[in-house]
Amino acid sequence: MNGFADPAWAPLTEAQEGLWYAQRLDPANPIFNPAHRTTLRGPLDVPRFERAVNQALSEAESLSLRFEDRPDGPAQRLDPARAPRLDIRDLRHLPETRAHGQANDWIRADLRRPVDPVRDPLSRQVLFLCGPALALWYQRVHHLAADGYGMALIESRAIGLYRALKEGTADREPPLAPLAPVWEEDRAWRADPKRAQARERWLAQCAGHVPAASLAAGSALSAHDCLRMERDAPAALVESLRALEAATEVGWPDMLTALGAAYVARHLGPSACVTGVPVMGRLGSRSARAVATIMNVLPWAWSPDEDAPLADALRNAARSLRDLRRHSRYRAEHLRRDLALPGGLPRLHGPILNVLPFDAPYEAAGLDASQTVLCTGPVEDLTLGFRAAPDGGGLRLEIEANPAQYTEAQAQAHLRRLEAFLMAALAAPRLADVPTLTADEYERWALAPNRTEHPVPAGTLWARIHDRLRTEPGHIGLEDDAGAWTYADIDAWTARAARRLRALGAGPGALVAVALPRSARRVLCLLAILRSGAAYLPLDPRQPAARLRGILDDARARVLIGPADLCEGLGGRALAADMLGGPAATDEADDTPHADASPEDPAYVIYTSGSTGAPKGVIVPHAAIVNRLEWMRAHYAIGPADRILQKTPATFDVSVWELFLPFLSGARLVVAPPDAHRDPAWLCRLVRERRITVLHFVPSMLAAVLDEPAASGLEARLVFCSGEALPAALRDRFHRTIRAELHNLYGPTEAAVDVSYWPAGADDHSRPVPIGRPVWNTRLHVLDERLRPVPPGTPGQLYLGGRQLASGYLGRPDLTAERFVQAPADLPDDRLYATGDLATRREDGAVVYLGRLDHQVKLRGQRIELGEIEAVLAAHPDVAQAAVLAREDRPGQTLLAAYVVPGPGRRFDHDALAAHAADRLPDYMVPTAWVSLATLPVTVNGKLDRKALPAPDLHGQDASRPPRGAVERRVAEAFRAVLGLPDLPGADDDFFSLGGHSLLAARLALALRDKRDVSLGTVFQYPTVARLAAHLEDEGARTAGAAQAGFGPVVTLREAAGRPALFCIHPAGGLSWCYGALARALPTPRTVHGLQASALALDGQPPATSLDALARAYADRVLSLQAEGPYHLAGWSVGGILAQAVAAELQVRGRAVGVVALLDAYPCEAWRNRPEPAAEDLYKALLHIAGADPDALPPERLSRGGVIEFLRAQGHPLGELSDARLDAVFETVSHTNRLVRGHRHARYDGPALHFQAALEHADSGLDPSLWQPHIGTLACHTVHSTHAGLPGAAATARIAPVLDARLRAADRAACAAAQSPFQPYRSYEEPA
Repeated sequence: MNGFADPAWAPLTEAQEGLWYAQRLDPANPIFNPAHRTTLRGPLDVPRFERAVNQALSEAESLSLRFEDRPDGPAQRLDPARAPRLDIRDLRHLPETRAHGQANDWIRADLRRPVDPVRDPLSRQVLFLCGPALALWYQRVHHLAADGYGMALIESRAIGLYRALKEGTADREPPLAPLAPVWEEDRAWRADPKRAQARERWLAQCAGHVPAASLAAGSALSAHDCLRMERDAPAALVESLRALEAATEVGWPDMLTALGAAYVARHLGPSACVTGVPVMGRLGSRSARAVATIMNVLPWAWSPDEDAPLADALRNAARSLRDLRRHSRYRAEHLRRDLALPGGLPRLHGPILNVLPFDAPYEAAGLDASQTVLCTGPVEDLTLGFRAAPDGGGLRLEIEANPAQYTEAQAQAHLRRLEAFLMAALAAPRLADVPTLTADEYERWALAPNRTEHPVPAGTLWARIHDRLRTEPGHIGLEDDAGAWTYADIDAWTARAARRLRALGAGPGALVAVALPRSARRVLCLLAILRSGAAYLPLDPRQPAARLRGILDDARARVLIGPADLCEGLGGRALAADMLGGPAATDEADDTPHADASPEDPAYVIYTSGSTGAPKGVIVPHAAIVNRLEWMRAHYAIGPADRILQKTPATFDVSVWELFLPFLSGARLVVAPPDAHRDPAWLCRLVRERRITVLHFVPSMLAAVLDEPAASGLEARLVFCSGEALPAALRDRFHRTIRAELHNLYGPTEAAVDVSYWPAGADDHSRPVPIGRPVWNTRLHVLDERLRPVPPGTPGQLYLGGRQLASGYLGRPDLTAERFVQAPADLPDDRLYATGDLATRREDGAVVYLGRLDHQVKLRGQRIELGEIEAVLAAHPDVAQAAVLAREDRPGQTLLAAYVVPGPGRRFDHDALAAHAADRLPDYMVPTAWVSLATLPVTVNGKLDRKALPAPDLHGQDASRPPRGAVERRVAEAFRAVLGLPDLPGADDDFFSLGGHSLLAARLALALRDKRDVSLGTVFQYPTVARLAAHLEDEGARTAGAAQAGFGPVVTLREAAGRPALFCIHPAGGLSWCYGALARALPTPRTVHGLQASALALDGQPPATSLDALARAYADRVLSLQAEGPYHLAGWSVGGILAQAVAAELQVRGRAVGVVALLDAYPCEAWRNRPEPAAEDLYKALLHIAGADPDALPPERLSRGGVIEFLRAQGHPLGELSDARLDAVFETVSHTNRLVRGHRHARYDGPALHFQAALEHADSGLDPSLWQPHIGTLACHTVHSTHAGLPGAAATARIAPVLDARLRAADRAACAAAQSPFQPYRSYEEPA
């Protein structure tokens, strides 16, 4: 039994169901129509060809299918009347070139035309005769009727028949199989117990492997077209493939699938490789020769052992593929649903590997043919195709790419790279020996960006500084609060101090520790250490003594300049700074014979935290730091006119350039007081008072400075950021606040401070901000785990090479060998430093930091890069900073916790942020716990202190946070005063939900008007404490923006992310404030937008010329606010007429419409034949809009002045409007009424709700049934209310539950329909 009363009808097969719903949800998408064009050269017997093709088409029963959308589900049956025939178009009267072009133009137009499987023929077969020896055969078949193999069956059958007709011989092949066995097999499979077994097998197989990674970030949702590239494989590749096939006894399709997976794996970085493998599903089946959609695409989790002999790797892949095919009946669409992965993100698999070893016997039929594939159906991501040329005469490599994910250049690059990879792999003994990049790409990505050779003056850091000191002795080079030092002063002091240090054993290779507060005296001590030939070791005297003693003991420092008790029992000598260069030391010339340091000797040692918990000392030689400082001096033209602020702790390597670049460049070094770097206000004052031109911030600290009001208008020449990733939002905020250049630097302590740079100027729109390009004589290599360069866009570990590398770790040869590795022979370096940072290279050569390789966790078996989550959160406009941790505050319960610092004037809304994350990340990567912080905690060096992040309160996630900041507290106080609340409301509490109404809203606006243009509309548009405070803080709110608040084209009446919004369309007066009560009354949270008439903005825009034009404009507005359906619409009075018109417009555009709610609205013909409204009717209409009884005023008061006086006496918000705004409302009422009378409804075929005001219309002739010609189905409800009272609280209390239930049902239906591999999916959680 087929489940339908009529046995001719059958349900869709499992293979068809996903396609059906994808098509119905996106009916305007032409991508569901696979097509190809075959070029036939030479003589063609057209009558015989026509006869052969038509015979093949008649045998392909699926091409004559008829579909219907029935209440019990979609159904199909055979309809011979729909069978296609070959359409012959003779263009031979035209010049051949023109005919060929005209044919291709027609084909392209047909490909862009969507096909409705219910209404339109499923196939188009056209033969274009372009010349005496040139014809084009165009074949297009809807995916519901045939998959790629089915299309090949039609083609092969037609050419076989043509050959038999031409030769006059008997048909050598059986006809194509009928469709009935396909349906029978599908029914049997659904009932087969093996189906459940297959499900369990696939769930186990996918555990830990999905969601899958791919070669492009972002959601994989099919576009309306795809990028297609192809090229014929070289003959040598085909020969190698055949030879290896014979040697390994692995079929060439499996070999290509395995090598394709190996190619994909090279592009995934540390992620596992899961590709999609199409399976025909016909082997051993009666449907083997049936034209139908049967093919399935399943996830194949296979990563090659690159060290194994190639033959063994291929055999292993073949065994894995055989196992996959044995269980290939279970549909991928169902697997997505089982794994909660419906839609394009998260992915079930990465790129598809499509091997097509079928062909048509053109050559045997005497035809010279070449085929071009025009469309293979929806392309979510990337498909690597390997297609046998007609008659098996060669191999064609194809790339199909989603244009939303890949550029044309990227797709072309993959095609070239894939060919080179295959050629090399087939000739290699093992895959490990195969490069990922082509030779050209190797030059472009591995070598060219790293050609940074540049001459640098020889000598040590001190030699370079001393040259400058002696050249300009009277120049003031150093200052702090205690005074200033000339170069002569510095030279003399350091000479005395260096002699004293040498006497204590300082010299080349020795270490002298410094544990002093920041001051000019500390700078002199560091210079003296360098002058002595020793290296300096900075210590922070505020750190625990035990830690400092441990470092001193590990470093074996000869001398400590600082507290003597740190040296007790350690063998080093303590020395006070005052004694070092003071008068007690001899003033003799520094001519005592001593060994000078060389460029390879250590200049400094800085201890950094270690993964084992014990600090490790990084040894940086003079040559390394001199290269870094000379580059910076020259690149940024730093010179005597600059004043550089030294504020970074000396234990953080950024301090090195702050300390010594001034003495190389002639700039003045201004030393900040010891604790100034922690106080943003203090820093701002320092910059202004000391006229600082060059300074540095860790991004965390920069964010804190930008929060400081004193930062506004701050001026400098150069501001540098390093130490953490620089968020793009922080860059943009910097340029709105501070007048200076901003530069992003990157580098570990192990590579002399910074090795790369990026100008993060106001004109830089990079997201994320790159770390950029290498400095002089350094190289940035993005390499895979085998130290092979990776292509742009592919994640890999960042390795550093060149002059700036540290010598290693002090006393740790094991750790040095682990992190400083030998470079591959083909890279221009002897050794490399493995940073442990994950990075990628952009197409322009710039490097982008992606996060730490060890910043990786596993949660419920899924590998998670926390940096990826942080990047997504940081991209939200409300977020200034974000950090994510995997916490296990309760044993066995690991969760992701997000810590968010809202941007200035922004509010923390964890629901909105969770929805933002859910739209961009797999569900297991969306944080469970959310914590709002005023600032992120930082270490002494200004980096994020993850250990200090607090445990989240899992019990208070839904509570409204208390007001934060002066403006929020002021707004909350105004709420409490106006509403008479006993306590201060929370930041997310809604004014109207707390009991506010129009009159109280007017009082609130007045209370907050202090030097700001706060209108009544402002309160309606920003009804919560946080939203209203954010609006008041915005500079735009103080000028023109505030005047438009509540009168713009959209007013947001409620915000609640996670579900499709409800769009309420204004009544005749143009304002949508009237829907506020309804928005708040809906039990299930969802965003509610009010669409308003453009005329109310008073911006001079001409009014719409027709209601159709208005509907088109409002449809555009709806689509701009919500990218995907379903689209829910509601309208009261004239708003209902507009809602039906917008629904019809969205339907024409192929968009999914959800609920259409008509609140006491009636179609245009109900008004068309009524008398033209008199002047007093206009004023009655305005009273209607205000929710007042139109007969409340006597006739003599039905005037503009009388109505306004009445509204103001009633405290209605309309009465508070300016004269210009009121005139706009009056004109909108009049104009809208004219449009209604001239409108002719387009039909909207979907369902609608109607709410009728039961206390009116008894004798009016207005009945919901008037909508029947214009709406598919209408569900009617009566409400005990007048027409004017329908938007009020009493009526909405009855309307809201009914409307909410329909909205939730429409949401669920959209989710169910979206369970297709080609469509987006969103799960709308039901409230508990």
